[in-house]
Amino acid sequence: MASNSFTIDTADAFVTFQVKKLGVFTINGKITDFTGGGSFSKNALTDAHFKASTGPSNIDTGSSKRDAHLRSKDFFFLDKHPKICFQSTSIHSDKESYLATGNRTLVGVTRKVSIPFEFSEGVFTGQFPIQRSDFQLGEKFPAFIVGNTVKISIHCKIKK
Repeated sequence: MASNSFTIDTADAFVTFQVKKLGVFTINGKITDFTGGGSFSKNALTDAHFKASTGPSNIDTGSSKRDAHLRSKDFFFLDKHPKICFQSTSIHSDKESYLATGNRTLVGVTRKVSIPFEFSEGVFTGQFPIQRSDFQLGEKFPAFIVGNTVKISIHCKIKK
């Protein structure tokens, strides 16, 4: 339905992540290049859908050297894979939160994923882990150097 359509407010949308380095240090990062839209109504989930993408070109971990390395072919391979995409295939609710299932494409690898999220006052928020190995992300770096589990948080304000 057109009245439930939205676009992402690019001024107030970002992804943050945490990953362990050497099993001890936590590396925090943020990506703010976020676009997309869809349709969402709490009362019409069968018609709800999302499509969003972000680009790691503006990744920020607080270290310009590390950021450049993350954009290189060792990790995101930005020259070949400029976007990280998610497109929902279904959305379900347990009355307190939601679960969006769909396809995520990261460094050219597409996997079916489920993303738990909440929606309040025009903002989608969610936290979930991904495994680097599922997407061949930084595959030449073993988990004891760069943790395999990456904790992702999404904050996404929408505009009707």
